[in-house]
Amino acid sequence: MDAGWTGTSAFGSMAQVGWIVTITIHAFILLLVLWIIVSRVMRRSTERRRRSMVAVWRPLLAESLAEAPATLPSVHPRDHVLFLYLWNSLQESIKGDASGQLNDVARRTGMDTVAVRFLHTGRLRLQLLAVATLGHLKEVSVWEELVRLAHAHNAFLAIEAARAMVRIRPKAAIPLLIPLISTRRDWSPLKVMALLNEAGADLVAAALAQATVSAPPPIAARLIRLLAALRSHYSVPIIRQLMNEQELAEDVIAASLFFFGECSDPRDLPMVRVYLTHPTWYIRVQAVTALGKIGLEEDEARLIGLLGDSYWWVRYRAAEALSNLPSMTEAKLAEVQATLSTIESQEVVTPFLAKFRATKTATALPAA
Repeated sequence: MDAGWTGTSAFGSMAQVGWIVTITIHAFILLLVLWIIVSRVMRRSTERRRRSMVAVWRPLLAESLAEAPATLPSVHPRDHVLFLYLWNSLQESIKGDASGQLNDVARRTGMDTVAVRFLHTGRLRLQLLAVATLGHLKEVSVWEELVRLAHAHNAFLAIEAARAMVRIRPKAAIPLLIPLISTRRDWSPLKVMALLNEAGADLVAAALAQATVSAPPPIAARLIRLLAALRSHYSVPIIRQLMNEQELAEDVIAASLFFFGECSDPRDLPMVRVYLTHPTWYIRVQAVTALGKIGLEEDEARLIGLLGDSYWWVRYRAAEALSNLPSMTEAKLAEVQATLSTIESQEVVTPFLAKFRATKTATALPAA
């Protein structure tokens, strides 16, 4: 009797537990469904609000490029981020006086104060947005904070802070940024070049060239390559003087030869010729490449000789340089190829000979 009662009681307890579990699961499912519905409603509401905000402010900002409206609507706090994204997007696409008119709109709506507040939030997304905004606004009051952020561990934040510094005070920014540009390999080369171009090629070239003279070889080589990308002739005399030193690291020599090729000054031709026979292959590559940009007809024989170099890259660049000489023609290049003694040297000429023929064919085709 007791055993039967105990079994019935246990069965009843298990059934009760089962009902509790079932109800709990269904309750969780119901809550999940409700949460999904509420989330969708909120997301749709947010999207409608954003579309409404964009519909109001996009034409106003576009109108401000010509003349700022006399009255402007206020920007709700929940729309601050969206407004700044719209505003910065427009700033990136324009130059000149229109930028100042957009700055006036931002200050009249209090967005300069919002950007300063975002700068100190510690949230990366908001800091990046604030840095871009304050740079466009040329906000001098945050200069020290931008200098600090330019040294930040995060590469994206650091280079954006550097770019803002250049927009605010280019002459003051460049001396502070040269050491960072020299050493921070995590900075995108494209962003560095955009930063330097924004500061002004001549201003930057003078500072970079002076820094190159006293920099250790790896940094000097990097700075010279940046100078080559700027193609500023203000720095040419300094690099020439550097190349006249008795002992230079091979990386610095290679970078300087690349620089001479990019600047394409015929006065550097004698120095370039000297390095065509350098024992280090990548220096010969840079010398040959530079010769293809500033060489003369008398350099044909030098380049033909290098078509037999033991390194493929030297042979390839020699063939390319030969084809780029003003004196070279398809017939002459074909004759050169026929006289070469090895298959390797003949093969390296083939694509450039084909390029001559393709250009000739394209020129001969009648216009559509």
